[in-house]
Amino acid sequence: MDNLILTCGPACENDDLLLRMAGIATGFRLNVAHLSVEKLTVWLDRLQNLRRQSCRNFSIVLDLQGAKVRIGRYPAVTSLPEQVVLFNGAESERIDRIPVPAESVFKQTSPGDQLVLNDRKLILQVISKTDESLLAKVVQNGALSSGKGLNSPDRVFELARATENDRQAIECSRALANVAYAVSFVADGNESEIFRPLVGNSRLIAKIEQRQAMNKLAQIDAKFDELWFCRGDLGAEAGLKELGRLQQQFVAELPGLQKPALIAGEVLGSMVVNAFPSRAEIVQLYDCFEKGFSGLVLSDETACGSQVAAVIDFLEYWFDK
Repeated sequence: MDNLILTCGPACENDDLLLRMAGIATGFRLNVAHLSVEKLTVWLDRLQNLRRQSCRNFSIVLDLQGAKVRIGRYPAVTSLPEQVVLFNGAESERIDRIPVPAESVFKQTSPGDQLVLNDRKLILQVISKTDESLLAKVVQNGALSSGKGLNSPDRVFELARATENDRQAIECSRALANVAYAVSFVADGNESEIFRPLVGNSRLIAKIEQRQAMNKLAQIDAKFDELWFCRGDLGAEAGLKELGRLQQQFVAELPGLQKPALIAGEVLGSMVVNAFPSRAEIVQLYDCFEKGFSGLVLSDETACGSQVAAVIDFLEYWFDK
């Protein structure tokens, strides 16, 4: 594997940790959906300084929201009450009211539908609706916080788009060298026509996160510079039983792809809280290397996990750094 992308976040803000990460990473990922323009600018400056300090020209990957629906500002909680209201808005201070700044969700959702949040850690079933709200019962409880994704097993709520936040992030980073942009929820490759004019000659990455894209991989490969097989949202949309089959389908297409393909989504998920990866994760890493993946993307493991130093230790061992 040639590519190792590590995600920045509160857990790795320590200068010493970042310097160690720079010794093994080929790229650092910034999730635009979780960052204001001010915070994004601070991170871009830090990573520029880190390049000079480490003498390594790693890439900076800005992960754009694109067609992905995310909840608004919301308190960080470990579980929800038995029933919640989702409403068309940007912010809530109450844990029983979840803001969803996407009108399409309320237009397209009906009573009886399921909604999944935070990569399927939470499952809701809609009981009733108004034009601007949904009453739902919690079928599967779990953690939730600002900016987490919202999916439906039956539909993609938003068409391809560049959000205002995406455009601002691109504008404040275009002058930097070796910056790439990852587009969420790519469906057929035509999304490149929206984002190419915005990013110029910068590398454009397609995130494969919905079933529809699995039948368009050749077209996506032709129009993007890199593909990420993202198991978090894909598993949330398709269902966990389908995820293994979809990964096998993607692996079968790897020999015909012209662009690098990386695997993402809980690659070392157990290391968010544990100091060692599971045996299953070790075997999966080896298998991904053998099957032809060009690299991997870590998210929570380095962005918000409690064992970032242990993750770095393992990666140094695995990649012989």
